[in-house]
Amino acid sequence: MKIRKFLLGLIAMALLCVISPVHAEETNADFDQFMRNEFIQMMEDDYISLHFALKDYEKYGITKPKPTIGEPPTLDNSKSIAKVEESLKELEKFNYDELSDVQQHDYDTYKYYLESTRELLNYPMFDFQFLPNRGIQSNLITNFTEFIFYKQEDIDDYLSVLESVPAYIDGALEVTRTQVANGYFMTDAALDSTLDGIAKFVAKTDNNPLIQIFNQNIDKFEGLTEEQRVAYKEKNRNFILNTFIPEYQKLAQELETFRGTRTSLSLYDLPDGKEYYAALLRSKSSSSASLQELFELTDEQLKKLIDEARTLYLNAKKDDNLEETLPEKDPTEILNTLQGHLQEFPEGPEVTFTVSYLDPSVANDAIVAYYMQPPIDDIVNNVIKINGANVNSTNEMFTTLAHEGFPGHLFQITWYLNTNPNPLRTQLSNIGYTEGWAMYCEDVAWAYSELNDGAKEENRINTNLNYILPAQADFLVNGMGWDEKKLGKYYESLGLNAAAASNVIKAVTQEPASIVPYGVGLTYYLHFRDQAKAALGRKFDVVEFNRMLLTHGDRPFDIVQKDLEKYLEASGVSATTSTSNKPFVNPGKIGLWVSLAATVLILVIVFIRKKKENNYQ
Repeated sequence: MKIRKFLLGLIAMALLCVISPVHAEETNADFDQFMRNEFIQMMEDDYISLHFALKDYEKYGITKPKPTIGEPPTLDNSKSIAKVEESLKELEKFNYDELSDVQQHDYDTYKYYLESTRELLNYPMFDFQFLPNRGIQSNLITNFTEFIFYKQEDIDDYLSVLESVPAYIDGALEVTRTQVANGYFMTDAALDSTLDGIAKFVAKTDNNPLIQIFNQNIDKFEGLTEEQRVAYKEKNRNFILNTFIPEYQKLAQELETFRGTRTSLSLYDLPDGKEYYAALLRSKSSSSASLQELFELTDEQLKKLIDEARTLYLNAKKDDNLEETLPEKDPTEILNTLQGHLQEFPEGPEVTFTVSYLDPSVANDAIVAYYMQPPIDDIVNNVIKINGANVNSTNEMFTTLAHEGFPGHLFQITWYLNTNPNPLRTQLSNIGYTEGWAMYCEDVAWAYSELNDGAKEENRINTNLNYILPAQADFLVNGMGWDEKKLGKYYESLGLNAAAASNVIKAVTQEPASIVPYGVGLTYYLHFRDQAKAALGRKFDVVEFNRMLLTHGDRPFDIVQKDLEKYLEASGVSATTSTSNKPFVNPGKIGLWVSLAATVLILVIVFIRKKKENNYQ
């Protein structure tokens, strides 16, 4: 999860420039330059993106923009849409057949990104500014607590960005007022979570993380005089105590006045909600599959998992300890262990990492952990942060660090960055791919644990169920309009507890589609692996399979499917008979699979505690 590109929300993804015309007859080098120019303009439009993307931006020929948090949000997306369409127009002037394989992947990925962005920009009323997990109030704090000082100029820039926050929040509030006046706002449950997070943050004054972390970074920074250190610290402290915290307090007061204005629970019941959710799903799933196709995909996977659970429990012996827990280890030790179990993956670069715990006042209740993507010109140093309140056992710590570290985000991101991709590709969001990869790595990593075989399998199955099930519910409720009764009957047909439907619906309507990248992404990876194993049999090479997944970086699953087909064909298997984009159950068969119900009832954990939604660009 890249966590820095959140601030302008959906609008930020569209801040792409109008550049000089590019013609189809130009060479491949011209395509690379086009992509590089798009990257440069993106960086020059957004200081926050620039700071987190590059350690030395001058080497890329980039002119640093004014250090602010960005232009305040607006409901008028016409300029952003025009810029996206201009970029699409220039992209499509290139002759696709004249591009190399890498360039075709860059072309397809950028086109998908632009088209997805354009779709979302058509629904500004749904761009809620203050959602609990990915809202401005949460992500501002993350940006400031993770802000690195490479040179003294960065300290001055940090303070300038800090001073721009009130105007940004005011703009976001103005957008919210208009949305509310038109009947659009987050649910009261989401509002409660947002207000709770703000309350925890403002409760700390002199011990506020934005003061303490800043002071620590100033003390570590070499080359400052004592007078400069004191002046910087005092300036930051005064702004946090006298402006930043009061701004959050005023924000909470006004947000409270909007309570009860949301009359419907799901997006489906809001005007244009169904259409907006389809666009949101395309972005969050990294897939162009329809709602029905995604239902069929997840339905098939859920049935397989439940069948595996039934087999596990029926075959378990009395002395089998399926609830075994791992011995206590600190996070660094666990990551070192995981890093030593990468035999199933192609070799990656040598990297270092630090892992630490979040201050409780800035730890979102819905977040377990997050990984900070390093600058693309300095991939060695990596950072993982953990919300200790949401990690209740060594088993949870193990799977969390497999997700964020090895072979999850840290490994996947640095592996791709080490291939020296076009820099624009590092800023494009395919969150279904990235979160799906990290969930796939959780699935794989249980085999590396010190648990007994039964406990490994029990943990693997439960982990997968507890992400795929709510992800599916998200699009059934927000995209198809299913209510609690219908969802409960579906769960009964799977052999699950129908009572789970109530809590699942409460979770997925707070922040629609936030769980989708995890559950749907995981399902795609499991499906791809099943396809490859079925087609190749004993010839299946897990290292080469994982290399195929990693090569070309995060990209839409439509493209990964094509890469899988090429991989199988290169292995001597006919892709036309071994793979399909739609190999799932027939529509209309919902609710008929009931064989599990008589043997075991699985109670699904429905309090969804996610890994931080890495807004990978």
